[in-house]
Amino acid sequence: MNSTKSDAINLVLISFLALFLELTLIRWLPAQVMSLTYFSNIVLISSIFGLGLGALSASRGRDTFKWFPAVLLIVVSLFIGLKAFEVIMPDPKNELIWSYLTGNSLHAFKFRIGILLTLALTYVFNAVLFVLIGRHLATLLNKFQSLKAYSLDLAGSILGIAVFGLLSLVGDKFSSPLLWFGLAGLITLWLLKRERLVTVIGAVCLVVILGLVHFTSQEEVWSPYYSLQTTQATNDSGPLNDGSLELYVNRFFHQQAVNLDNDLAIKNKYGLPYQIKKPAKVLILGSGLGNDVAIANLHGVKQIDAVEIDPTILKLGQKLHPNKPYNNPNVRVYVDDARSFLKKNHEQYDMIVLATLDSHALLSGLSTIRLDSFVYTQESLRDIKSHLKPDGLAVLMFSMKTNSWLSVKMINSVSAVFNDPLPLVFLSNKTFLFNFMVVAGPGLNNILADKSIDTSQFLQVAEPVKDTKNLTTDNWPYLYLLDHALPWHYIKAILLLLALSLAAIWYLVPDKKRSWQGLNFFSLGAAFLLLETKSITTLSLLFGSTWLVHIFVFGSILLMALLANWLVAKTNIKRLWLVYLLLGLSLLLNYYTPAGYWLGKTGWLEAVAPALLTALPLFFSSLIFSWHFRSVANTATIFGLNLAGMVLGGFLEYSSMIIGLNKLYLIAFIFYLLSFLSYIRKSNQKID
Repeated sequence: MNSTKSDAINLVLISFLALFLELTLIRWLPAQVMSLTYFSNIVLISSIFGLGLGALSASRGRDTFKWFPAVLLIVVSLFIGLKAFEVIMPDPKNELIWSYLTGNSLHAFKFRIGILLTLALTYVFNAVLFVLIGRHLATLLNKFQSLKAYSLDLAGSILGIAVFGLLSLVGDKFSSPLLWFGLAGLITLWLLKRERLVTVIGAVCLVVILGLVHFTSQEEVWSPYYSLQTTQATNDSGPLNDGSLELYVNRFFHQQAVNLDNDLAIKNKYGLPYQIKKPAKVLILGSGLGNDVAIANLHGVKQIDAVEIDPTILKLGQKLHPNKPYNNPNVRVYVDDARSFLKKNHEQYDMIVLATLDSHALLSGLSTIRLDSFVYTQESLRDIKSHLKPDGLAVLMFSMKTNSWLSVKMINSVSAVFNDPLPLVFLSNKTFLFNFMVVAGPGLNNILADKSIDTSQFLQVAEPVKDTKNLTTDNWPYLYLLDHALPWHYIKAILLLLALSLAAIWYLVPDKKRSWQGLNFFSLGAAFLLLETKSITTLSLLFGSTWLVHIFVFGSILLMALLANWLVAKTNIKRLWLVYLLLGLSLLLNYYTPAGYWLGKTGWLEAVAPALLTALPLFFSSLIFSWHFRSVANTATIFGLNLAGMVLGGFLEYSSMIIGLNKLYLIAFIFYLLSFLSYIRKSNQKID
């Protein structure tokens, strides 16, 4: 193997580019393609698929990375073109996706396109882009001994996620697609620097890309979760001139900052809980632009704790809300995930308001769970109940179709936890901002007993919940699913994209007859992605669903893989079967220890034990991968097969909609068992 210091630097940089561009597209694409925000894991899977295809095809012809800037220009242009299309699909009867509701988009659409075709085009366009990166990556991988090549690849990936996380942390202009694509462009030009003409053409392509991105995103502000757009609020009579504004996320309506001094109807609707109770201390989860904080101020609340996960939305509310609710000295502001705040905070409140936490984003690029899902689980509602004073109230606000299955599900979810007395419910046909409210908690006993308090605008739940099967839990946090099932639009998309992926991978596998080694690395890839997904959801539940937690966890997983790779390079593991045994035991231990078990524990048990338990299978699996990888001759091909397995693992994550998150450990267990069997077969062949 003939490698140089320059090759090592280039391998780190191409790995950096792959991870950094992947994160960029996961953030950027949902703002271009309507409804993709609910399928952003498709972007991750297609990126992995493209890298795998590139690695598998590296031996066929020359390295084609010189075409990358031109292909990037074409792909970016195509994605920007999809902005003009309204994504249409039949109204799903067993799932709620906000962007399916018409009339709530920022701009009118010129064309229409189906969701299945949208996902297929996104998947293919994105994969083509990463094929070029994967081919160049594979060319460099083959210049090094396998473990050293893997270490350099991991180092570049860690650097990519660290830089992207740092830019997001700084925020403002540093967290924008213009800078993301600009940095990716500089890395690309460095990798192409040996060919002057190619570099010049690449520079021209990248300048055009930056011009397109800038021109099409001038009105956007980027938060760690969305593209944000604000406009002057309107009503049936036209624009409002009272400072009210509308907030859109990824071009879909999300919130409105209402001037409560001028809108009596909205003021009265927000004020319903305060008509039956006069709280002195209120916690608002999901305070957003500040309407709920403003109404609490108007009713003389002495202490208001406002929690908002999105720092950019919070800044917009502090700066632009016409009533300036965050400026009052009685308001304490926290940028945090609601569940995480409840875990860290031990105060009790007269009233806790869940202020329409209806996210338009997934928890992470590895997950099908939405950002707000863990707030509405049975475990979360019990945690909210524990933070209420003996006469406290919990208030849940939401917007939905009147008398929908979702309203029944939410009423049942609250009633299962707050059953003495049963909750009060407010429903309205006017869905603007919210039309659904549940008021629950021990304080209802005194309110219902006091005949002077007018509760006529509420209905009391008539009977206790009998069927709790489809209520959301930390293991099955799918609030927006009717039951444990995979909606038909997911099934069609998965079958189409998986068939396309596996057919392409099978075609490119160089030696189909000697398939046991390929099956081994394919299985390891599928299992590892499932472990990554489960680890991120578990640690998000324990430490918060914020972007910073996700970046930290993802980076820690890569660091763990790098450590395992170093240990395998420095030590001689003679009993690999023992590592497989420890991996199997750690998987079963995680399976039989639900993540929620650690919530509420004290000291190191709450902070350290769950993180260590979650890390164990990741560490053992990384040791196993590196042990097998060290003896690989064709590094690129095996690396490609491992990535191909990750594609399957990404699609299998959707099964959690049926079986729950915890059973992903069992699916991973099966794949690791396949890997162990291939290891045993190979060992027996050596003996023979």
